[in-house]
Amino acid sequence: MYVAVEGESKIVTIDPVAKSILSTINLAVEHDGGLLPYAPHNVQVSPDMKTVWVTANAGTHQGHTSSMTNRAYAHGEVGEGADEVIVINPDNDRIIKRLPLGIGLHLAHVVLTPDSAWALVTAQNEGAIYKINTRTFALEKKILLPRPPTSAESPEPHGLRVAPDGSSAYLAVLKGKSLGVLDLTDDSITTVPLGGAAVQSGVTPDGKFVVVSLYDTKQLAVYEIATKKVRFLKLPPTARGPVQMYPTPDSRFVYLADQGYYFDQPPSEWVYKIDLQKLAVVKEIQAGQGPHGVVVSSDGARVYVTNLLSGDLSVIDTVSDQEVNRLLVGKEPNGVSVWLKQ
Repeated sequence: MYVAVEGESKIVTIDPVAKSILSTINLAVEHDGGLLPYAPHNVQVSPDMKTVWVTANAGTHQGHTSSMTNRAYAHGEVGEGADEVIVINPDNDRIIKRLPLGIGLHLAHVVLTPDSAWALVTAQNEGAIYKINTRTFALEKKILLPRPPTSAESPEPHGLRVAPDGSSAYLAVLKGKSLGVLDLTDDSITTVPLGGAAVQSGVTPDGKFVVVSLYDTKQLAVYEIATKKVRFLKLPPTARGPVQMYPTPDSRFVYLADQGYYFDQPPSEWVYKIDLQKLAVVKEIQAGQGPHGVVVSSDGARVYVTNLLSGDLSVIDTVSDQEVNRLLVGKEPNGVSVWLKQ
């Protein structure tokens, strides 16, 4: 497991079987006689398992800690360096490339195409997607999201996932309150209004559905790719603000982390198991405080959830749908991804 520990400028690797931390990768760099921290917001293992990609936002020398306050999604203050995409070799957990993309961008999420040829990075403050060639590490293209004619503000793309066939990427557009559909054949974007602040998207492995968390309306939007129709599931009264989610390998269920805490909401401690056929919450699972990042193991047996406020990683058994273990990882853990040794 690779965990982005945003509040401590590091990536932690975990052996989920041995239930132990294997290594810590410090992302800070020496700068003007001190250390410049980089707050990792998201981490993603490439589909070919050869690289690990991190969105890391530059801090300051004065003990920057990624702004995890009620300022919500302004995770990275503009610091003395450029926000970077950092690439790690998972065979030895060493950084092999740092790609500075710009100052104050707030690089949110990174995903890779199924062939591992391209990395897509959302720059939330800029309202753009960066397309990176993973073989050359060259920035091939910057794709700007459409903006309303009456507003110059960024629509704030945040989370994104790629369809299993690699044809499209699906973006959660926070301020635009929409789903962005990026056609990867020509890099054109269309938007689907959702009526709520979209934080993260997910695509079912069968390629039929896109799910999107809507933080302020406390809903899960379900977009059917074939018909382009959208349905909405209202979450239970316990919901404080859903963020990341992950579908099971059989495409039947989605595990959704209800974090809360942002936008003056109280923190939550619930993970919801959602049946996509019934479009219903079938289980409420107690995790740590402020559940944020989610990933499901490739065999569907375990769900791993980072808890932003309690600084740990919950391990959930999918048979009992209960937390069976919790591992301390550090301050403000965010993204999480699974690496399988090849």
